[in-house]
Amino acid sequence: MDTNKQIYIQTKGKVMVDRKKPVYLKELVEVYSEKDIEEEVDNLKYEDKILNKDKANIISVLSIIKLIRNRFPEATVTVLGDPEILLSFKTAEEGKDKYKILRLTIVTLLLFVGSITAIINFHSDVDMKQAHKTIYRIITGETNESPLLLQIPYSLGIGAGMSVFFNHVFKKRINTEPSPLEVEMYLYQQNMDDFIKNNDHYPDMKKKDVR
Repeated sequence: MDTNKQIYIQTKGKVMVDRKKPVYLKELVEVYSEKDIEEEVDNLKYEDKILNKDKANIISVLSIIKLIRNRFPEATVTVLGDPEILLSFKTAEEGKDKYKILRLTIVTLLLFVGSITAIINFHSDVDMKQAHKTIYRIITGETNESPLLLQIPYSLGIGAGMSVFFNHVFKKRINTEPSPLEVEMYLYQQNMDDFIKNNDHYPDMKKKDVR
């Protein structure tokens, strides 16, 4: 039946599934083959008993190949993408964090105070007040101890500049490009995933195999 059949699979790299539901191959890989084979491979069940639902699991693509070859012994399986999949589990309750607002408030307050401290220290170091007074005197020819004509637009400009830099005005995105913060978060998460995959002993993780 399956002589000379070609099955192509592309690993998804990192996936998160519901811990209360069984894990099927369609959640771990993309499959391309004849339609009936695709559907059957998609619905092959990955063995729950070898998965630790309390931690991330590193799944070798070899274990997926074994499952497919058990069902289609004569088929040729071609793998595309990452040779390992990082699988973790979630529950419906994880989205209902009653302390989320409290944590958000505390983090926002800390960031707000920290930002104020950093800006004040910077302006103190460069003596920004004196710089504004000098610029005002050069432009107008007059001396003013509180050149609000420069200080007010400058203060507003700091906020506008931060919005442009982070590509957000409150919840609204300015353009479709990712912000520097989003890029850094993505790189951090990618480095974390690579570290876990390359150090499968930390924390107590092993590549899962199916016999």
